[in-house]
Amino acid sequence: MNPISRRLALVASAAFAFAGASGLMATAMPARAAESAPAVIRIGSPELGSNGKSFPGAGALAVARTNQWLEQEFAKDGVKVEWTFFRGAGPAVAEALAAKQLDVVFLGDLASVIGRSRGLPTRLIALTGRESASYLAVASGVTVKSFADLKGRKVAVLKGTAYQRPFDALLANAGLTEKDVKLVNMDWPTAKAAVVNKDVDATFGGADLHVLQYKGVTLPLSTKGRGPAYNIHAAVLATEDFITRYPAHTQRLVTQIVRAARWSSDEANRSALIALFGEQSGHGPAIYQADLEGTSLKTHFSPLLDDEALTAYKAVLADGTKWGLVRQGYDVEAWVAPQFVEAAVKELKLERYWPRLDGNGKAKP
Repeated sequence: MNPISRRLALVASAAFAFAGASGLMATAMPARAAESAPAVIRIGSPELGSNGKSFPGAGALAVARTNQWLEQEFAKDGVKVEWTFFRGAGPAVAEALAAKQLDVVFLGDLASVIGRSRGLPTRLIALTGRESASYLAVASGVTVKSFADLKGRKVAVLKGTAYQRPFDALLANAGLTEKDVKLVNMDWPTAKAAVVNKDVDATFGGADLHVLQYKGVTLPLSTKGRGPAYNIHAAVLATEDFITRYPAHTQRLVTQIVRAARWSSDEANRSALIALFGEQSGHGPAIYQADLEGTSLKTHFSPLLDDEALTAYKAVLADGTKWGLVRQGYDVEAWVAPQFVEAAVKELKLERYWPRLDGNGKAKP
């Protein structure tokens, strides 16, 4: 096993052990009652920053963190907010969840689905981004005009993250599988350095790959405009234990996320939003200007757990099962907990602000 596969196996074992122990405890004692307040709220995210900056992705959490809205909300109770960023991305976040080291996490869709399918006791409580694009970065001197051109090429992809699904979908569309390329499992910073140094022919990932263009790397292909099968959704999840023990704090946390989503969704804030992402990530604003070009902010940053979101996560589960990334299915609708976003939308008087999308991504009347 490679290190990440070994890590995921350990996560699975820990998660199922946790689930079994929880079941035994449930027969021996009543459900844990809600408690007044946690001492600290532990938030985890893949590390998406560079140049010494820690960044939880281009979404509502970054806005809330920059403005200290969560810290301000909970300071009145003496509750601290602790942020941890993981270079190992989704698999590393899953490991921390299995070890009960986190309460709330930000994850892309595939990592969230893999974790839940392997027994991690999470609930999906708010969407932070939908229909995000992925990009193929190609080393200088390498010509790639389509995914079919990757056959036999050495390509870096961080397995177990949201980018693996659209990568596999694009390979399948070209009549290929992962076995037709020389796939190298690398974390994002290492993959960037590898493609610049020509240690790999290409790497597949997010908008931050734009920063490599000034080093001779090209971005010939992306998933923009290719449809739902290639899109990425991202969300905030909380552990079942945290929600059960601190329902009021869960609600207050989601309300601040919805507040940040409202600010992010306003076209009047587009320039300020791009500047914020550029500064907080250490990547600069140009990549977010390019990534969000032609994108409706109100649709992209809607936190609603509507039919479109449910359909998207069901599709991720189905694709993950088809490609052997997910080994056990589960009830997506039972996993999603929309009540917190709905209460926040009502409290902030935003009932009519975001369009509610149907399963085909069309706005409902």
